[in-house]
Amino acid sequence: MKGKRIGVYFWAGCMSLMLAACGGKDSGGAAASSKEYVYKAEEVPIEGMENSYQFQNFSIKGERMYVALMQWLEEGSRVTFMNCKMDGSDARSFVVDMPQNSYLSYVNPDEQGNYYMVYDEFIERNAGTEDSVYEDLYYLIKLDNTGKVAWKLPLNENRQDYWVKWMHLFQDGRIGVSDQDGISFYDTEGKPAGHINPKEELDGGTYFLNDGTVVVSVYNESLNKNVLRKFDMNTGEYSGEYEIPGLNGYSLYPGTDSDFLLVGNGGIYSYNFGDTEVKKLMDFIDSDLSSSYVYYISSVSQKEFYGVMADDMTGEETLMKFTKVDPKDVADKTVLTLACYYLDWEVRKHVVEFNKSNPDYRITITDYSQYDTDEDYTAGITRLNTDIISGKMPDILLLNDNIPVESYAAKGLFEDLYPYIDQDKEIKREDYFQNVLKVHENNGELYCLPARFIIYTVTGKTADVGNGTGWTLQDLEDLLAAKPEGTEAFSGATRQDMLYYSIRMSGNQFIDWESGKCNFNTEGFISLLEFIKGFPEELPEDYWEKDMGASWDDQFRQGKVLLDQTVLNSFSGYNYLKKATFGEDITMIGFPSESKKGSSISSEMKLSMSSKSKNKDGAWQFLRYFLTDEYQEKDNYGWPLSLKQAEQLAQEAKKKPAYEDENGNRVEYDETYNINGVDIPITPMTQEEVDEVLGFMKSVDQPYTNNQALIDIISEEAAPYFAGQKNVKEVVDIIQNRVQIYVSENR
Repeated sequence: MKGKRIGVYFWAGCMSLMLAACGGKDSGGAAASSKEYVYKAEEVPIEGMENSYQFQNFSIKGERMYVALMQWLEEGSRVTFMNCKMDGSDARSFVVDMPQNSYLSYVNPDEQGNYYMVYDEFIERNAGTEDSVYEDLYYLIKLDNTGKVAWKLPLNENRQDYWVKWMHLFQDGRIGVSDQDGISFYDTEGKPAGHINPKEELDGGTYFLNDGTVVVSVYNESLNKNVLRKFDMNTGEYSGEYEIPGLNGYSLYPGTDSDFLLVGNGGIYSYNFGDTEVKKLMDFIDSDLSSSYVYYISSVSQKEFYGVMADDMTGEETLMKFTKVDPKDVADKTVLTLACYYLDWEVRKHVVEFNKSNPDYRITITDYSQYDTDEDYTAGITRLNTDIISGKMPDILLLNDNIPVESYAAKGLFEDLYPYIDQDKEIKREDYFQNVLKVHENNGELYCLPARFIIYTVTGKTADVGNGTGWTLQDLEDLLAAKPEGTEAFSGATRQDMLYYSIRMSGNQFIDWESGKCNFNTEGFISLLEFIKGFPEELPEDYWEKDMGASWDDQFRQGKVLLDQTVLNSFSGYNYLKKATFGEDITMIGFPSESKKGSSISSEMKLSMSSKSKNKDGAWQFLRYFLTDEYQEKDNYGWPLSLKQAEQLAQEAKKKPAYEDENGNRVEYDETYNINGVDIPITPMTQEEVDEVLGFMKSVDQPYTNNQALIDIISEEAAPYFAGQKNVKEVVDIIQNRVQIYVSENR
C-alpha cells in the first residue's frame, strides 16, 4: 500500500494522462488540414532552474507562474518552490529538504506566494524492538513565501486506515481535504471551516474549473462508461451528467475559453458541458513536437497555453509556452497520410523529424485505435479495414498483427518496394538479410519494410535433438519414448498453448496465401492434433509447487523438460540459453512439422506504401530511413535488418561486458547467472558460436503466423475432438472448409 500511495502522490492530478501516455490509445483524430492545428512551442527558461529536476506541480496565478520541482537524493528528496513572471524572469524560490519516506502532494499556491499542501510521513516507532510499529502520518501544511512552515495540522491522529483523496484551495479561501469520511474544510490559518458528506462516494477523478465549478468522474452502470457530473461543494449533491467521447483516453484540465482542456497522445482539445464532441485545438505531430504528451496544462486562452513537456527519447521535462500559428503562416507542403492501429514511438519520432526537415512533404497520422470504445475494443481495426476496403488507403500503412496483411497483399494494395531499393543510390538490397526480405514478399514483390525482426523457434540440447535444422512430430515422439517416464517436451504447456505454438511457428505449412489453397485435411495436421491432445487442458493446481517449480532453468539442465519455446532476439539471448538454461551445446531445431520448417520470422514493425498513392516519391523518402545506418544502428528490440550491423553486434558479443567508470575508462567484468544458489559463468561468445547464430538467422524462411481470426477458427473447431465429442477426421474436414472460406474471402 505504501508504494501505491507514493505513486498517487507523485503524479497527483495527472493519472489519466499517464495511463494514456504509457501505451494507451491516441485520443486525437487525423487533421482535416494540418495547418489548422499548428502551435508554436517555445521553452520558458526560468531563472535558476536546473534541468535535473522533475516537475511535481505547475500552475498560473494572476500574472505569475508557480512550480514545484522534485529532486531525489540518496537520503530523501529536495523540493524547490519557484514563482516567476510569465517569461520566466523575476524568479523567487526556496528549497525544502525532505527526510526519507516523507512526501509532499497536492501543492496549491496562492497569489501571495504561499503554498498549501499535504505532507505524508512514514515513520517507525520503537525501531529495533519487538514493539516496533509503523505509522503513516498525514498533515495539512502551509509554507509562507520564504519556505517557513506557517502551520502544520494533523489529519489522521490515532487512525492508520487513512489517506487523502484530494486537497484543493478554493476561490473563497477555503481549503478542502477529501478523505474516507467526506470533505473537511479549513481556512488559510488552518482552522476548521466546516464538513460535508457527499451523497455518493467520490472515488473518480475530481476536477476544479476556473469558474469554481467542481466536476467528478463517476461510473454510469447503465451506460457502462464513465461520465462527468457537477458536484456542489456546499451540499454534497450531484447534478447533470455529461459524456466526453473517449473520456478515459484524456487527461482533463480547466480551460479559460472553454470548460475543459483535454490532453491525449495526439494533441490538445477543448470541451464545454453539453457538447457531443471534443474540439481539436492542437496536433502534436503537426506542431513538430518531439513529445507524445504534455501535462500540467494551464491556459491563458485557446490560442495560448503553458504546460510541461517530456521528451520521448530522453525523458527530460521542459516548461513550454504554446501559441496558435495562423494557418496562412504555415508553409505549403504536399501532405502524405500515414494510418496505423496504435502508433509505434520510433515511427512517431521519425514523422516529426521528417516533417521538420523535408522541404516538400509533410505526414499526418491517423491512429485508428482512437475509435476503440469501452463497448467494442476492436472498433478501430474494423474501421481501418472498412476504410481501406472502400478505397481510403493511406499513402503509408504501419502494419501489425491486427491488420489482415495477407489479404491486403493478395489484393495488390501494397506497392512493390524492390524497385525503390534498387534505384536508391545509397541502399543496396544485398546489404540486408535476404531471407527476411523474402518472407515479406508476395509473388516476388516486397510489400513492406521489415525494419527489425525476431525469430521464434524451439531449442533443445544437441545431444537430444541432433544438429539439424528441423524435425517431425515422429522425431519428437521417438525422443520422448526414449526418456524416463514423466519427462516433458515443453514446460507448463496446456493444450491451448500447444495449439497456439504450432500454428504461430509452423502454421504456414498448411496455407499458401499466394495460391489461396489450404491443406488442413492432411495426415500432417491430423498428427499435429493428435499430438496436442496429449497435453492437459489445464495444469494441475500444484504443478509449480512440485519439482517443475523448483527452478525454471534447472528443468532443462536436468533433462526433466526437453525443449524451450525460444524468442531469439539477440546474441546474448542465445549465450544465456546455451550456458545457463541448458548448460551444454544446443540446437535451434524449431517446432516439429512435416515440412521440417518450424522456425519463423516476425517483424515487430513493418511499413507499407500504398500502390494507389499519388505521392510515392514522398512516401519512399520517408520509408527509406528505416533501411539507413542511422536507424539500423540503433539499440532497439530485435535484430537489425542490416547484415553489417548484425556483424557488428556479433563482434560485441565476443567481448566481456563492461561499464564506463568515473574517469571514462572501460572496465570489464565477468558475467554470471545464478541457478539454485550457484553462479554459472556466462563467457563471451566464440567466433564459432556467433557464426552458428548468424547462419541460423539466414536459414529461416517462414513467416510467423499471428492471425488471430485463423487461430480462433482452428481452436473452436478442434475443441470437440479434444473433448472426445468428434473424431479427428471430422474435425480436420470442418477446419479445412472454414479456413478455406476465410482465406478465399480475405485474398
